[in-house]
Amino acid sequence: YNAINFKQQFPWFGKLDARKSFILAQKRVVLNSYKAAKITLAEEIRMTAYTMKELEERIRIVNRYKTIAKQNIDLYTAYASTENKSHTSSMSSSLMLSKIKIRAERYNTILKTQKAKLKYLVQGNVSSISDRLHIKHPKSLGSYLSKLQNNPNYHVKLSEKNVADANKAIQDLSITPDPYVKVGYFNRTEYPDYASVTVGISLPLYGSEKLNSEVARKEVLAAQSASLDYRSSLESEIDIMHAKLTETYHIYNIIQNESLPQLEHMFELSQSSIQNGGDLFAYTNLLEQKLALEEQRTSIKGEYLRTQARLKSLIGEL
Repeated sequence: YNAINFKQQFPWFGKLDARKSFILAQKRVVLNSYKAAKITLAEEIRMTAYTMKELEERIRIVNRYKTIAKQNIDLYTAYASTENKSHTSSMSSSLMLSKIKIRAERYNTILKTQKAKLKYLVQGNVSSISDRLHIKHPKSLGSYLSKLQNNPNYHVKLSEKNVADANKAIQDLSITPDPYVKVGYFNRTEYPDYASVTVGISLPLYGSEKLNSEVARKEVLAAQSASLDYRSSLESEIDIMHAKLTETYHIYNIIQNESLPQLEHMFELSQSSIQNGGDLFAYTNLLEQKLALEEQRTSIKGEYLRTQARLKSLIGEL
């Protein structure tokens, strides 16, 4: 005989809702992972852009001092005809010029690599960067900590916990039976055809279902622990980055408002001394100190902005 059978099982006791919650939780993991990837890319672009601005300012500084060093060599050469000690000063200035040229070459090379990196990150040519290498008083630590819940990686951890919760709900419900309807039609050559309708329940294998439920419970605990641990590490990193931000801001103020003005005053005194026949070697030494301070100030500004970029990433800002 020939037979056709159809069987339809009906998930019961909230199983459909549990599966829907599981799918939605998985979707949120994907969406939050995408947001986290965007934040990471934005941070990398900011870091590279600020490094480029720092290098461009360094190049402007060394080029300016390169011109000054050349002028000093000419000045010392003129003095050399009357004073023997000017030979030493001239050699010192020439050595300073060589060091400046080496720095300029190194900065230009690094700048080229950073431009190539930025081009890759934005997938296109970048003609200029609008951001200025300018810093201002940092925000309070509390303002950053109050926004840590916006961190997309933290949301990924929370979404993974929701996935584990939804999976546990499914496993807990899997021990309940599901009703089903079975319809059959039988065609027999020697007897009349007939149809049958059967209503029943599908019983699970309780041993394996309970084991799966226990495994799911452990996964929930692990996901919950991971989310709490990530939040703690996030708070710690924000605290560390904010301390670094504050430190660089204070160092910048010391260089800008104390060290450079003092050196500028010494520089003016040295220039007056040279006009009265003073030592040219001391003047060259002051030039090198001033160059080092201006470069350090530029380095501090770049470090401040890169630290700020990291903090923005930690609180989920694009």
